[in-house]
Amino acid sequence: MNRSGVLASAMSIAFMAYGVRYAYGILMPEMMRSLGLNDALAGLIYSSFLGTYIAASLVVGFLVDVRDLKHVILYFLPLFAAGTGAMGLASSLWEAALSFGVAGVGAAVGWTPLVIWVQRAYPERRGTYLGVLQVGCNLGFGTLGLLLPGVLPAVGWRGAWMLLGAASALWLIPVTAAARGATAPERPDASFRRYLSDFRSVLGDNSFWIGGISYLLASYAIMTSLSFSADYAKYLGAGEAAGGALFSLIGFVGIVGALGVPTLSDRLGRRTGLLINNSLMAMGLAGSALAGTYHALAAWTLAVGVSYGGVWVLYAALVRDLYGGRVAGGVMGAWTLLGGMGLLLAPPLGGLMVDASGSYTIAYLVAAVTAALSLAFAALVHPRDRRPA
Repeated sequence: MNRSGVLASAMSIAFMAYGVRYAYGILMPEMMRSLGLNDALAGLIYSSFLGTYIAASLVVGFLVDVRDLKHVILYFLPLFAAGTGAMGLASSLWEAALSFGVAGVGAAVGWTPLVIWVQRAYPERRGTYLGVLQVGCNLGFGTLGLLLPGVLPAVGWRGAWMLLGAASALWLIPVTAAARGATAPERPDASFRRYLSDFRSVLGDNSFWIGGISYLLASYAIMTSLSFSADYAKYLGAGEAAGGALFSLIGFVGIVGALGVPTLSDRLGRRTGLLINNSLMAMGLAGSALAGTYHALAAWTLAVGVSYGGVWVLYAALVRDLYGGRVAGGVMGAWTLLGGMGLLLAPPLGGLMVDASGSYTIAYLVAAVTAALSLAFAALVHPRDRRPA
């Protein structure tokens, strides 16, 4: 089995899937001016992506447990490329929402199938190599965040979307088609009906709900920082560049978290890794809430950034620790659905708290409490494999 090919393909897909997701924030101001959108309508376009991504992730999770994983990815990647490119042709709110919604369906293969594929290819060090996969996600939005502002004056927002769509089609589809190994379902003899019966039994398992709720709470907490860091920096008197720097800080420091804490969890166990990671998250958010200067906020954001890199990896590895490979895709898809609820709730609820209080303190303190609760739920999870191989 060519394991390096699997890792290269998975990292490439993660790079573009997460790069395109966060590229919207960079291209949105130009789109708003051109299409005559206000902030609420611009947010609706992003919600269309996130909503279809969350819904499709559950379907994709089921499919990769009973069908050839690479085929599933190749079915969805054209949707991602076409939807991304079509954003450059949008002339109205609804055309943009439809296009980004199609991209969201395709982007559903940008996480759940990839974590299953990497864990099949590297069963002996799942945390470590899932951390490497997470680096692809971080590099995606970090790199595009640096490149797109320079490209915009030359090609405009329409050209930027078209370039991203073309790059997705011309890069991701060939590299995935060329990858070999670990693509067949782990239970090739299982019918879809039998699989659904097995998955229904998982829904009655306390660990499924405890772990899923922990994931939801952690997603809400980390999204608060991702949503409000730049505005919080400006509230503290920093300029536009300083606000954007905090977002990049989370992305690039997250690489340390992605490679560090999950690797440690291969030795100490996944639950211990989650306790370390989510403690950093809660501490960083609490410190941010009380920061009185931009430099203090940046210092506490370092802890948040480390936890951002580890959080997705650790929950993905925990799924396999709990259930092996028989329903891992379905459980990861279901947890993505729960985590997506946290991602969707954080911006509006946090925004309401900021508007009501006139500061970011309460919103960040609530996020810190949410992270602490995710920590408490994680402590209740008892993986069958306490020292993952």
